[in-house]
Amino acid sequence: MDIQNTIRDFLTDKMDIITFRALYDSDPSIEQFLQGIIDDIRDGKRPLMKYHVVNGGREYETPGEIPYLLSPETSPGLIYGNHQYDSVHNFLTYEWRMCTHDVETAQGALNFYDGVYQIFYQIDQSIPRLERYSEAYGFMLEVIPEYLAGGEAEKYIQKHIIPLFPDTMKTGERKKAIKAKIREEFKREKGYPCWAQSSDWPLGKDGRPATYLGKGKSEGDLRRWRFRDESTGEIIVVEQYL
Repeated sequence: MDIQNTIRDFLTDKMDIITFRALYDSDPSIEQFLQGIIDDIRDGKRPLMKYHVVNGGREYETPGEIPYLLSPETSPGLIYGNHQYDSVHNFLTYEWRMCTHDVETAQGALNFYDGVYQIFYQIDQSIPRLERYSEAYGFMLEVIPEYLAGGEAEKYIQKHIIPLFPDTMKTGERKKAIKAKIREEFKREKGYPCWAQSSDWPLGKDGRPATYLGKGKSEGDLRRWRFRDESTGEIIVVEQYL
């Protein structure tokens, strides 16, 4: 396999992200190639290149998150908890709640694509950054309510609800249909959870969203929310601290 051309095909949309991610997971030479680029920058064999970004109408040059990879001790690049970007593997595959690289989701696809792009840009500045992953992620933020943004609930919506409504639909109609489907799938008996941390709406044993029953008993900084797994009848209690 020509690793460099394979990565280039992915970054220029000649290879879809599912296919490339499968190659990345099965062939360690791709990760080793990307790690070699980072190692060369760390060892002073090549300069750190910034790339052009347009965000909310603001244009600027940025090295992205690569500095975290270059000096994980002094620039830990904290993700969540005690994890940090100390290797290309960690940078491109780490999974935890809202920090996902699951390429079947909009956020995961954006995180993975941007990670590969930032590294490969160091050796090839001719490739423009694709905007469709950012656009898909932005659309996701518009249709998913805050109380479902993050964790397994967000992944469920991105994998099982959003794909039901193709982007060939009119934008307004598509948003309305997706929001309606979300309300249908994520049932609530009383209000909705106001999370102390990020969203943690659970799924049942059958992989479908549990039904929200209401708040549980609070103890000091501990907050509880009660759900019912409709496939088993089991009550699920989610706990978070303020």
